Amino acid sequence: MQELIWTIVIATLVFLPLELVLPARRAGWGGWQRIRTDLLHVFVGGMAIRFGTALLAVALLFPFRIETAIDLPLWLQVPAVLVLCDLMFWLAHRLFHAVPVLWRFHAIHHCSEKLDFLAAFRVHPVDQIVNSTIIAAPVVLLGFSPEALAIYAVAYKWHALLLHSNVRLSLGPLDALIATPAFHHWHHADQPDAYDRNFGGQLLIWDRLFGTLNWRGGTFPETYGIEENLPENYISHMVAPFVPSKEPAYEDATAPLR
Repeated sequence: MQELIWTIVIATLVFLPLELVLPARRAGWGGWQRIRTDLLHVFVGGMAIRFGTALLAVALLFPFRIETAIDLPLWLQVPAVLVLCDLMFWLAHRLFHAVPVLWRFHAIHHCSEKLDFLAAFRVHPVDQIVNSTIIAAPVVLLGFSPEALAIYAVAYKWHALLLHSNVRLSLGPLDALIATPAFHHWHHADQPDAYDRNFGGQLLIWDRLFGTLNWRGGTFPETYGIEENLPENYISHMVAPFVPSKEPAYEDATAPLR
């Protein structure tokens, strides 16, 4: 819990000023109900995700470690972990968009109609536990060092907060390689021509390779969210994946997903 408290405090001190000084879009803050809901995702959901991911990883992955990468120097392990984890992130992310029963859980993350750094925490525990396990599988099984995994985990967490933040930020020529807020905001866009695009976490290489890149320079979408109108309520978010829906984005595997 202490780690979660420090995360939200530091994230607020870092990203709130950036969103005020360099806003991608001049949008309202969304009201206290939205903030309250996302803070419950931070603390209640965060604790469930940490416990569930650790339990699943210990049960499914650690017994099969083969200890082949452990002898590599750390400066080689870190980029190798980044590339492997980002590939698995793309695959897991694509899977959760393509399979209707998985989309029901991932849709909670996409129901935010306002994107800022807090929206990064709006995730269903089932979504994140399964995703995290898939992403970690290769690097855990290959025996990468705890130090390399820790460096990646920290970089991933803070990069994810940046990607969801309402910040207009360009890395210059590196925009073609490294994910930026503009790149990820289009993944959350509520318009059909943006569906099923920009699945990468840190890198754009997999979207380029697999034909899912939606590159629109430094522009940002006008609207975010999903067709399913979910209330700004944490309990509703936890229950929604288990409630039958009439929306085609949930029930029809041929319909465009988010």
